[in-house]
Order: sequence, then structure tokens, then C-alpha cells
Amino acid sequence: MTLGTELLRVLTTGDAARLKELLRSEGRPRADGHVAIEVNGASTGAAPSPVRTGCLLGVTSNGNTALYLAASRGHAELAALVGERAPSLVATRNGGLDTPLHCAAKAGSRDVAACLLSLMRAAAAGGAEEAAVAALRARNRLGATALHEAVRLGRAAAVELFMAEAPEMTSVTTDVGVSPLYLAAETRSEQMVRQLLRPSADGTPSPASAAGRHGRTALHAAATVSKGTTESWPVGSTLLTRVDSSGRTPLHLAILHGRLDVVELFLDVHTSAVQARISDDHGLFPLHTAAMAGSIRILDELIKRCPDYYELVDEQGRNFLHCAVEHNQDSVVRHICQNDAFAMLLNATDYEGNTPLHLAVKCGFPRIVSMLLQMTTVEIDKDGLSDPHFIVLSCLCWLGIGITLDRRRPDPLHHADRTPTTEEAAASDEEHDMLRNGAIGSVLIATVAFAAAFIVPGAFVASDTMAFLCSIVATSFLIYGGARENPRSHRLWYKILASRLMPMAARFMIAAFAFGFHLVLVDGANRGLIVFVYTVSMAPMLFCFPDVWIPLQLLGMAKAVWRRAGWRGLVNVHKRPMSPLHLVQLFVGSFLFQYLVGTLLVVLIATTFAVAIALSIRLPNY
Repeated sequence: MTLGTELLRVLTTGDAARLKELLRSEGRPRADGHVAIEVNGASTGAAPSPVRTGCLLGVTSNGNTALYLAASRGHAELAALVGERAPSLVATRNGGLDTPLHCAAKAGSRDVAACLLSLMRAAAAGGAEEAAVAALRARNRLGATALHEAVRLGRAAAVELFMAEAPEMTSVTTDVGVSPLYLAAETRSEQMVRQLLRPSADGTPSPASAAGRHGRTALHAAATVSKGTTESWPVGSTLLTRVDSSGRTPLHLAILHGRLDVVELFLDVHTSAVQARISDDHGLFPLHTAAMAGSIRILDELIKRCPDYYELVDEQGRNFLHCAVEHNQDSVVRHICQNDAFAMLLNATDYEGNTPLHLAVKCGFPRIVSMLLQMTTVEIDKDGLSDPHFIVLSCLCWLGIGITLDRRRPDPLHHADRTPTTEEAAASDEEHDMLRNGAIGSVLIATVAFAAAFIVPGAFVASDTMAFLCSIVATSFLIYGGARENPRSHRLWYKILASRLMPMAARFMIAAFAFGFHLVLVDGANRGLIVFVYTVSMAPMLFCFPDVWIPLQLLGMAKAVWRRAGWRGLVNVHKRPMSPLHLVQLFVGSFLFQYLVGTLLVVLIATTFAVAIALSIRLPNY
């Protein structure tokens, strides 16, 4: 049956006086489902009559009873009246499997929750203990108890009441094994964590369960949040050494989230040495985790607890320096290189014979390679440095070991009888497309530069001529580089030279464009337009060519080359050249040519633009 309209309105508005009137007129429900009529406050022995629509036993369309409506709105007096007349309603469920206690917890009404708990205790004392316990531990469709809902919504008053009146609720978990304590830690509620861990008045420890998702405990969740959430746990808690489904302790998670304060708190207990030596399922110790996360301060704290840090390796035999290199944590690598106490780590090998330098070369991290090479104690094992990144390979060539690497690579031309694989054929097609696109661009620059020379003569001729010559030479090199009849080594040099000349031609073309406009707009009335042209032309000159800023990123590489090979390494001349052409080839592949010539050209053109802008402003007829 359904709740009557008038009773529904009374329960919604919280009109206690009107509810009393309705209850007197409706009669009092009895256990046998009939109504005993009350006259002047006393029950008569009148014959039982059927329960009418609109009484307390009715429900709404969602299955909510009168007690639900009162509890969800925090009407404590109405809840007490309804509970007194129909105490069985305390254990009912609605469509979402919520009990009235769930509704009171969601609303955060301490008084309503206290009333409902009192009704449950009365039912237990009257012989319905099993039903009362079931109502107290009931879970809704989300698998949450009333305590879970109070914790999730931050209802501190309700949580405090539950801990005082029914602390056993803290041991109940959801359908997926999440305890209220874990939920409080996961939602970063320090107040809830303290309340759930608070011992009873007689000193009995809290029965709160710490179970959580994926085998984690509440301390795992608290470790990722803040120090305040973890301080409430008892000192030396056994949860510190508990691992989750991945084998990680709370210390691992605190390190991953960069919580230095939490790490210090964990390491201040007597189990700090044990925690620091627990590895996860991949053999990674907290030291490895700190190195991968780039946390230098946490790393130093762990090293204090692990004097034998160099002995801690993962399942691949890698120490924390190997991990820092693999995850491109250059700040950790720099810290290790600057501290002589870590010298034994620089040349340590894993189970495959890889040193940190080998991993940096294989991963293609130029900055880390330069840091390691700056340490003269780092040994260079040529056999282990294979397939490096282009910049790393160039650095090794500048150090005088690039020839060894080239000789270790088989030349496809020596295996004419071998059928190319699908990957090799795709790479060849891609290379051919790149050469064709480069040739098209180079020809376009040459065409524009050639045509401009006959349209606007004047001071811009120098830059226009350089753009034309660079593009023509680059076009020739691209044609030769794509001809398979030429030796592979020659084709490689043609491509490298073309790749150097194309950006130079584009820069000279930008300069010719700006200088040409200046000649056309030489009239002083166009001074603002001239400044605009120079300013706009300077922007692509500085920002559209990445090699302009690369030297700033490779200063460490140059420093490493200087320390190990001196000026010969910077110009790529380690032995006496066999011919002038050989000398040119070596210099073209040197650090100075690759990363300084283009930058100097940009600086020169940009400076010319700046001077032209200044003169146009100061001298209108310039």
C-alpha cells in the first residue's frame, strides 16, 4: 500500500503536531498487522480492523517508508514517533537497498541516527537480535553500510556517534572489500581517520578494518595523501610492512607520489630498515622507486637507512642509477655524478652487462650521456654501445669511437642476395619520399630566389644569392643522395650536407624577403610598415628552426667532448686527415659545424634586422 498524501506532506515538512493527530486517528499498528484503536490514550479491546491506505506501513513509489522520509530530512522527533508506533520499519529496505540508518547517515543527522540505533537495541533486547544486527550491517546496492555513507559524505557527527554506539560497524567492508577506514584515507579526510582509529573509553583499540582495493590497506591510501592522515596510526603499525597485490608497501606509494613528509614519518619508526629493503613484484626497492620518480631528497633519506644501497638490485640486476637513466631522470643522474660516494655505481653492470652509460645510449638520452661522459671515471665499452640515438652517435664519433660503431653495422650492399623485409621496404619508401619532398622544397627556394634577382635589384642581392646557391647545391646533393648507383657512404654524406644547406637557404630567403620589402618601401611614410616586416620576419628566423636552440641543450655534451677529447673532439679531427676532402667531411660532422654555424648565421641575420629596425625608427629616410 502507499502512503497517504496528507501523511506524506506531514513527513516532508516535519509537522510533528499534525503527525500526532494522524496517528491518533489511524490507530496503532500491531504485530499481527491489524490496528488497535486508541481512545483517550488507552487501547480498547475493539475488534481488529484491516489496515487502511495512508497508515505508517505504506511506502512511496521507490519503496520509502515513513521512517525513511523522516530520517532523510533529519526530523528526529518525527522519526521517534514513527519508530515508537512501527518499530519494525527500522529494518526495511527501499529500492536502492538503503535502510533508514543509511538515510540518516547521508543526511548527517546525529539525532535521527541515535534514535534508530536505540530502536535496534530495543529490538535486540526483545529477542530480535539477529534482525537488529543485520539492519546495522546492511549494505545498499553500492555495497556500502551506513558508516561508509557517512564517511564518504564527510558526516563527522554521524561517524562519531557510530564509533561511540556501534564501533563494530568499522569492521564491515563493502562488496569489493573496502573498509570505512580505507575510504576515509582515500578521500583525504584526516578527521574521519582519527575518529575511526580512536580507541574506546575503556582503552580498547578500535576494531576498524584496514582492508582496501587491490590488496592495499588504508595505510597505502593514506601514504599518498598527507602526513596528517598517516600520523593517526599507532607507531610501529604492522601495516607499514604489508604489501598490496603488486608487492608494494605504503612506503613505495608515498615515494611514487612524492610525499617527503610521509616518507620521513615512515622511516622514523624502528621498522625503517625493514621497509627500505622490501621489494615489489618486479624486484624494485624503495630506492629504485625514488630514482624513477626523480625524488632526490627522498633518495638521500633512503640511503641513510641503507648503507648497502649498492647491493640493492632489481630482478634484472639494475641498481637505482640504472633506473634513473632508463626513466630519463637527469636530476638524479646529476646528483649521483656530483657525489663521489656513488662512484661505484657509475660502472656497475646489470645481468646483461649494461652499465648506466649503455642504457643512456640505447634509450637515446643525450643529456644523460653527456653527464656520464663528463665523469672521466666512467668507462666506455665500445662493444656495448649499439644502435644509439643520432645525437648520441655523433657524440661518440666526436670522442673518436664512432668508426668502431659503423664497422659493427652490416652494410646492406654486401648482402645483395638477401631479400629485403617488409620493414626495410617501408623504411626505404619513406626515405625516398623524404628525399623527394626535400628536393621539391629546395627547387622552390631556388626558383623564387632566381626570379627575385631580376625584379628588385639592390642591397638584398647578397642574401638572395646565398639562398639561390644553397638551395641549388642542396638540390644536387639530394639528387645524388637518392641515386642508388652511388656508394651508400657517399649517399649518406650527400643527405647530411643537404640537410645542413636547406635551413641555411630558407634563412637567406627570409632575409632577402625582408631586405626586398625595405627597398620597395624606402619612402619615410612607410616606416611603421618596414618595422613590421622586419619584426615578423625575425620570428620564423628564431623559432621555426629547432637547431637554433639545440646548442644551448648540448652544452653538457660539448663539455664532455672537451674533457675527454679536447679541441680535436670539437672539430672531429682525431687523426691526421687522409686528404682535404676527408678533412672537410670530418669538420662537417663536428659539433662546431653542426650546432654553431647555423646558430651564428641566425644571430647575424637577426642582428641585421634589429639594426635595420633601429635605423628605420631613428632615421625616417634610411
